[in-house]
Amino acid sequence: NCLIELHDFSSFKLNYYDKDLVNGISPYEKMKWNLNYCKNYVETFSSKSPSMFFLGRTGLGKTFLSSCIAKALLEKGIKVVFGSIIEFLRKIEDEHFGRADGNTLDTLISAELLILDDLGSEFQTSFTETALYDIINSRINLLKPTIISTNLSQSEISQKYNERIVSRITGCFTPMYFLGKDIRHQKLIEK
Repeated sequence: NCLIELHDFSSFKLNYYDKDLVNGISPYEKMKWNLNYCKNYVETFSSKSPSMFFLGRTGLGKTFLSSCIAKALLEKGIKVVFGSIIEFLRKIEDEHFGRADGNTLDTLISAELLILDDLGSEFQTSFTETALYDIINSRINLLKPTIISTNLSQSEISQKYNERIVSRITGCFTPMYFLGKDIRHQKLIEK
């Protein structure tokens, strides 16, 4: 149930991250730590694994690292659902209003691991906000791990989402900060 291309951890290239210090930390060392944390997350994955919140500007490897986690866990036989938050919310809305068949909401809530990519890119309505809250809150109550990625800053998240959503994400998810320069841009220059 993955709607995004999957990758191996061995394909995650740390050489795209600068070793120079930025605010006292090198993007290379931070991303090396994130990579090792995510590999360990897969090795020790269980229903008690923590939920994670991947934060950082666009092109820093959040979706790529999420795809590595998804692929490794799927290979272990774990039920992972991974996709763009826009796509999931669109499906839920279409099913709710009878424009499509299925039960995407139940699929998202019941997965052993849910990975929601690109929080903040979705068009916000009271329906999508309620659906997002339902997904996050239900998974927290069922003690099911979730990974959410976003290009938004903490303050942008607080401005964009209601207090109930923000409280659950900031209070129940381990933040993982992604640092560096846009890798897609670097790859373009290399060509």
